[in-house]
Amino acid sequence: MTSATQSVPQPTSLSERINSLDFLRGVAVLGILIINVESFSYPDPWSPYKYGFINAVDQNTRFWVFFLAQGKFFSMFTLLFGVGFYIFLERLERKETGLKAMDIYARRLLWLFVFGIVHAYFIWDGDVLYHYAACGFFLFPFRSFKIKQLTAVLLLLTGVLLYNSYERTSNVQKQFYEYTQAIGLTVEERTEEHQKSIDVWERRTQPGEPDRSDVGIPRATPYQSWVANAEHTKVHKGAIFYQGILFRTLIMMILGVVLYKLGILRDYHSVKYYWPVTLFVLVVALTINYFRYYHWSFAYFEPVKEQWRGWLFTFPKEALGLAYILLFNGLYQKYLKRFSVNAISYAGRMALTNYILQSIICGFIFYGYGLGKYNQYSRTELLPIVVGIWILQLTISWLWLRRFTQGPLEKLWRKLTYQPFDIK
Repeated sequence: MTSATQSVPQPTSLSERINSLDFLRGVAVLGILIINVESFSYPDPWSPYKYGFINAVDQNTRFWVFFLAQGKFFSMFTLLFGVGFYIFLERLERKETGLKAMDIYARRLLWLFVFGIVHAYFIWDGDVLYHYAACGFFLFPFRSFKIKQLTAVLLLLTGVLLYNSYERTSNVQKQFYEYTQAIGLTVEERTEEHQKSIDVWERRTQPGEPDRSDVGIPRATPYQSWVANAEHTKVHKGAIFYQGILFRTLIMMILGVVLYKLGILRDYHSVKYYWPVTLFVLVVALTINYFRYYHWSFAYFEPVKEQWRGWLFTFPKEALGLAYILLFNGLYQKYLKRFSVNAISYAGRMALTNYILQSIICGFIFYGYGLGKYNQYSRTELLPIVVGIWILQLTISWLWLRRFTQGPLEKLWRKLTYQPFDIK
C-alpha cells in the first residue's frame, strides 16, 4: 500500500454512527410529511379556511396538525442537519487531513446543493436541501467556537428576529391607529388617505369563506411541473436562500452544534436534570404553540396588535422542535436503543432518500401526470394518506438496509464527496 493510499480520507463507518441521531432523523423526516403533503394537495396550503375544509372536523384537524406539527419537524430536521455537518467536519479534522478536510466538507455541501436543485426543479419546488447546503457554509467558522460563544451568536440571531417581530407588530398598531382615526370621521371629513386606511384594515379583518370551487388539476405533464417549479424556485435568478427562514435555519443548526457539544446526543446523562429541563421546555413550547395556532386557526382575521403577543409568537416552531429533540432523544436512549431493529432509525439512516421519495410519491398522487387527486381530499382525509406513505417508507427502508449499508442517495452523496481522493 502506498503512502498516498494511506492518506486517503475514509467515510464514516457504521460503528462510528450515533444511533440516537438516526432515530431522531427518522422522526423528523416522517413528521415533515404531515405538513408537506398539503403543499401537493391544495392551491393555498397555508390558508386556514380556503381549501380542504368540508366541515368543523377539518377545522379542528387543521388546528391539531399545526399545533403539533407545523414547522416542528422541519426545525428538528434543520437542527439535525447542523449536527451532521459539524460531526462530519469534526471527524475529518480528527483524521488530520489538513486542507483536505475543507475540500471534502465544501464538496459535500456542493453536492447537497446539487441534489436540492434537482429536487426543486424536477420534483418539488418546496425543497430545503439547497438552502441547507448554502447555510452549511456559514457553520464552518463556528466549528472552533465554545458553547458560550455559540450561545452569544444564538442570542444575536434571536435578537434580530425579535426586532423584526417588533417592527411587524408596530406596523399593525400603526394601521389600526390610522383606521380608528379615519373611522371616527364623518364621510365628508374623510380624505382619500383616510378611506384607504379604512379599506386596508377592513379587508385585512374580513373573515373569509371556504373555497370549494373546482380549481382544476395542475401539472398535467412533467414538463408543466418543471416550468411551475422553475417559476417558484428561481435559483437560476440568484435566489439561493429562503430569505424568510435564513436566520431561523442558522439558529437551529447552531443550536444542534451546542447540543452535540453538551454530549446529550450520545448520553443524556451528561447534563444534570435532563428530564426536568426537557419537560419544562416541552410544556412551555406546547403552551406557546397552543396560543399561536389557536389564533391562526380560529382568529386568523384578528391581527396581532400587542407587542408581547408578537414576541411570544416569534419562535413557536423552533421551541417545540427543540422540545421534540430533547424528548425523543431521551426516550430513545432510555427505552428504545435496546431494540436491535428499529424501523424509525432505518428511515433516519435513509433520511435524504426518504425526503425526496416523499416528494415523488406525493407528486404521483396529487398532480396531473399521476393520479390527479389535487384538491380532492379534506384536511382530515389527508391523514390516512400520510400514514400510508409512512408505512411504505418504513417498509422500504427496512428492506433496503437489510441488504445495503446505506440508502441509494446517501451512497451516491458519499461517493461524490470522497471520489476525488479514491486513488488507485
